[in-house]
Amino acid sequence: MSHENWIPYDGKLNSGDVWRWREPVWHKAQKKSKAVIIGERLMLAQLLKVDGDWLEFKLMKCETKNAETWWKPIPELKDDKPLRRKRATLVRRKPDRRPWATSDGEPARAVTVSKYLNP
Repeated sequence: MSHENWIPYDGKLNSGDVWRWREPVWHKAQKKSKAVIIGERLMLAQLLKVDGDWLEFKLMKCETKNAETWWKPIPELKDDKPLRRKRATLVRRKPDRRPWATSDGEPARAVTVSKYLNP
């Protein structure tokens, strides 16, 4: 999932932006046991909607990697369901935003998401 010039999170989450981040995969064996990290996912998703503290994404790509201590395959996430994440959780993961690929680039994004043009 390499793409040059990803932009670090700047405090703004706008619909239509494509984000990437890493998140741990957890497993809890029993009720009283502590959850352990069994792997990691590299997520690539487009933000569809911001609903208060909740963000809804369309999953574009997910690469799952097992931890060295985990021997079973970790199921991949399916892209047919919306992906919901809390804003605070996503910010902790230090997401990167893909720059807009238009000839105008980022100035076009600024106009498109302007609060003055889209009240």
